[in-house]
Amino acid sequence: MKRVYWRPRKVSKVAILAVGVMALAGSWGVRQVPRLREENSLRKQMLQATWLAESCFEAIREARLQRGHVFPERFDPGQTGMLGVAMSPATSLPASLAAKQTSVNPNFAAAFVDMLSSLELQPGDCIAVGYTGSFPAFNTCLAAAIETMELQPIVIHSIASSQYGANQPDMLWLDMEAQLRNKRLISFTSSAASLGSFGDRGVGMSNEAQELLWQSADRHGVPRFEVNRLAESIERRMEHYAELAGKREVKAYINVGGGAASIRGSRGKDVFSAGITRELTPEAREVDCVMTRFAAQGVPVVHLGDAEGLAETYGFPEAPQFMPLASVVPAMQHRHPPRLAAGVCLLGIAGALWACIWSGPCYRASEKFPRLRLGTGTNIASATEENASGAELMV
Repeated sequence: MKRVYWRPRKVSKVAILAVGVMALAGSWGVRQVPRLREENSLRKQMLQATWLAESCFEAIREARLQRGHVFPERFDPGQTGMLGVAMSPATSLPASLAAKQTSVNPNFAAAFVDMLSSLELQPGDCIAVGYTGSFPAFNTCLAAAIETMELQPIVIHSIASSQYGANQPDMLWLDMEAQLRNKRLISFTSSAASLGSFGDRGVGMSNEAQELLWQSADRHGVPRFEVNRLAESIERRMEHYAELAGKREVKAYINVGGGAASIRGSRGKDVFSAGITRELTPEAREVDCVMTRFAAQGVPVVHLGDAEGLAETYGFPEAPQFMPLASVVPAMQHRHPPRLAAGVCLLGIAGALWACIWSGPCYRASEKFPRLRLGTGTNIASATEENASGAELMV
């Protein structure tokens, strides 16, 4: 038996075109809807953060110049002072030069404000932070975002750095951080430090190199986290955050780089994508680290390590040959359109489609009554009352 199916009356092509134009206009309009006070406030915070990051970059550059540092063009073509050398006693692991160059962009401070704002953090909220020495530019931009948003961070720092990071023995990250604090650009510093690198205790580094790292903590009065096992470091960090938070709730955990205790190095970076993670995947649950433990408690976690991935997300240049100028445009374009406006637009489009399908003026009926057609072309003259609505039945 041949198949029977229903076909509605034809709809005017003009009506279909009108609905299409309406959909395109609505999509454009939703993206143009301002968020009024919220959007303006966020834009202001983003700009403040980028300007602060620029000032911090310049302060670090001046401090390095005073110490006689040079910035080889092949590593730091923009002469920013935010990139280290290929090898030094404080260097722990190889790294991508392009990724480090990409991170030297003050606009990442605006991107970090965008991320933290999406977590609905308020001034005075307590957050936990895990720094390494590998991305001093990211550390700086995050500090600028935290300062701008008036958050209260508890920071634990892993001192060792991969290539091209804060790996000059006389200007490690804790020295940079102290410089920013002394210049009153930021109001907080790290509350504890570990050696970092493998096992979070400098495995593979010489005793002399480890002592150089500890000296940076000692000259700034930052307490040492000396541990014998990675699991011990993870446990001590969780205890330290809880102790300093006191009765305050930790609203987010932010990791910068690939610290062994913070994100479990390459294992953690494989299961935590760049940006915000709100729920643990089954793969992430198998990786014991500070990020996993906070996420298991329901605390949102943020991973800032994939510089090139974050740059692509926010529309920033990769491995720029000069310091990008402060601008919040790419970061603002990344933000999602307002859900209410998008919902109204969808309802409008759905209503227009309904009108085209069911309202009489949009039909272009060529026949007053329906008919049955056979595949052989034979017409059946009689039409039943059930087909009096005007549909066509095809066999």
